[in-house]
Amino acid sequence: MEVLILKPPETIEEELSIMADAIEAGIDPFKPLKTPSRIGKITLGWFMILLMLSWASQILYRSI
Repeated sequence: MEVLILKPPETIEEELSIMADAIEAGIDPFKPLKTPSRIGKITLGWFMILLMLSWASQILYRSI
């Protein structure tokens, strides 16, 4: 099995030719970004709240 190692394009022309080849092959190089899900935002928010409470309790415990 042969391993193909690709080097990054060095010029703009090389990059444009790679993008043109991808478009011809049916690959969309500019996919739209996924919108963050509501449950992900809520989960991240609660995680940050718990993290901050943990830090605050550690600081208060050390000051006693």
